[in-house]
Order: sequence, then structure tokens, then C-alpha cells
Amino acid sequence: MGNEISKLREEHVNFRKLLDLLEAQLDLFHRGEPPDYQLMTDILDYMTHYPDVFHHPREDVIFSRLLERDSSGAQSVEELARQHRVIAESGARLHENMESVINGALMPRQMIEAPGLLYVTYYRAHMDKEENDLFVLAEKMLQIDDWKKINAETRSQPDPIFGNAIEERYRTVYRHIAQTIGNDRAN
Repeated sequence: MGNEISKLREEHVNFRKLLDLLEAQLDLFHRGEPPDYQLMTDILDYMTHYPDVFHHPREDVIFSRLLERDSSGAQSVEELARQHRVIAESGARLHENMESVINGALMPRQMIEAPGLLYVTYYRAHMDKEENDLFVLAEKMLQIDDWKKINAETRSQPDPIFGNAIEERYRTVYRHIAQTIGNDRAN
């Protein structure tokens, strides 16, 4: 079902918007200008509570189904599953550091800037790998029955930024995205 992969690709587009916004704040930080720490924290809150909890586990189930059809991609599947864990762990650490800064902790610059840029770069490369390799295979190889099993094994939740209703916590994040891309839905 190409529709399922299309949804994952669409989510990747949205994640890239957030990574771009985070990177812009990190660039301000690098230039010695004050970034919006709350905005950065909210972005990381979203990234650790939506993609890490709903999107990546769904991909893991999809990739496992692929292996049942053809085990030749085992190494790629294992690598992407490992990357999901690395993304979740590094995102959680960065989020904790940002929360500490928000709460008044003094933190060396390298505790924010370098891990933040690494997170952004790694995440983008990870999505590229999924889209160019395993999403293509999933579209070709998985059947309707596979998708039914995938849907039964995974849980979903409306996207708190890009779904039908924007959660209050993320309204500022959404406004920043809307300003950047000219979307008229930000209220």
C-alpha cells in the first residue's frame, strides 16, 4: 500500500521542517546570538514524543515484515533499527540539556551546539536512507495482508503539530514553521 509509505514520507517532510528550524536556532547559537531556547526545547520535545514513540516503531514493524518477505535486506534493517535507538537516545539527552538551560542551568556551549548539529545531520541522513532504500522495497514487496498486520501491531496518535489539531504546547513551533514556509494555517 503506497498510501502507508506516502504517509511516512510526508512525516519525514514535516520532521525536516523541524530539523531546519532547530538548525537555524543552533546557527544563531554558533554566531553568539541568543537562540530561542524554549523553541528548541519544544522541537526536541516533539521529536522525542512523536517520531520516537509512534513513527519509528511503525517503521521497525514495516522493516521486519520486509525481512519476512526477503531476508537480503537484514543488514540495512538492523542498521536502521539501531539508528532509531541512537536518534531516540541522543534526542532525549539533548532535550534534557535544553530543559536544564530553560531551568537556569549554566551549560558549556559544546553540550548544546555539537550534539544538536550532530542530531540534525544524523537524522537527515537516516531519513534519506529509509526513503531511498527500504521505503522503495516496502512499496514493491509488501502486500495488503502485510499492511493489515502492520496496522494491527502498531499504534498511532494524531500528530500534535501537523495533524488536524495543533497541541497548545506546539503552537509557537508551528507558527515558526508557518512563517518560514508561508503556511496560512498557523493561528
